This record gives sequence, structure tokens and C-alpha cells, in this order.
Amino acid sequence: MNWFDNVSSDSDQPIAAACLYQGHWRHRLHAFGDVVLCRVVMDVAEPRVVAAQVVEHGLVEDLGRSALEDLNQAMLAQEVHHCPTAWGFTACTMLPMWAKPTFSERQIEELERIQGYLIEASDESVDSVLALRDQFLQGIGMTHHDMYRAVRQPPEYGMGQRKGGRGLAN
Repeated sequence: MNWFDNVSSDSDQPIAAACLYQGHWRHRLHAFGDVVLCRVVMDVAEPRVVAAQVVEHGLVEDLGRSALEDLNQAMLAQEVHHCPTAWGFTACTMLPMWAKPTFSERQIEELERIQGYLIEASDESVDSVLALRDQFLQGIGMTHHDMYRAVRQPPEYGMGQRKGGRGLAN
């Protein structure tokens, strides 16, 4: 990693700036299941799959943690991260709107470090800490909206019809 590309607030714990690619990949979710089409966002700087969804028969579904890890291992085994354009992937500067992001352990540690700064911040320094967070998220190809989407509860909790046909507020 080039030290000039460090997006971490701690120079002793460098985190590479994201290099995102998006595309489609055929993957077998289960040992005896059919191969399904997935849309994928991969960070080739890490390298790892950041987000993926199954897109089959007009239905779209986010991959669960274990399925995402299996897909990640399959794509790393094929060395997609070495030349993603040869596999039909295209570069993207930010995470697509459909993608529910995941974070690497180092990225989570950095977000926790920034959260600690935010907790300790005075009223005068809160804006500078939020700017630091936004700068870090931009460096890994995300926004604060992506961060919130990553931790949001599944739709069945809090979304839907209440008695009397009234929906719950967002």
C-alpha cells in the first residue's frame, strides 16, 4: 500500500483507499443448488466483496454473511481482483445505491475510533470529527448513508402494516 493512500485517522494503522468495481457473477449458493446470478461490488484494494445481491427471476435479495463470504472466497480463488475488467467488472467511485455495504475488520476499527472521537468531542469540535468520518467513508467509497444502510434492521422489523392498516414511520 502507498502510505499516501492511507484513509485512516491513525497513521500507525493504515487503511487503503477503496478501489471499487461492480459487475455480475454466477455463483452456486449451496453445494447442490443451481448457479445464480449475483450483482457484486468488489474492493480490489482490500481485496474483498463489499456487497452482493442475488438477481434471479425478477427478485433481488442481499446475500447473507456466510453466502457473502463464500462468494468472496470463490472470487478471490479466481483472482478477479487482479484484473476485474477482464471479468466484465467496471470501476465505480462510490457504492451503488442498491448495495448494502459490509466493512472489513480494519474499517470497523477505524469507525469505532472515530466514534470514540465523537463521544469525547466538545460542541466546538463535533463538526470536525464528523468531517473526519465523512472523509474516511469517502476514502473507502461510501457515505454516511451507506453506513446507516449497513446497520439498519431488516425490513420485517419496523416496516409494514399495523392494526388498522396504518404503516409504521421510518
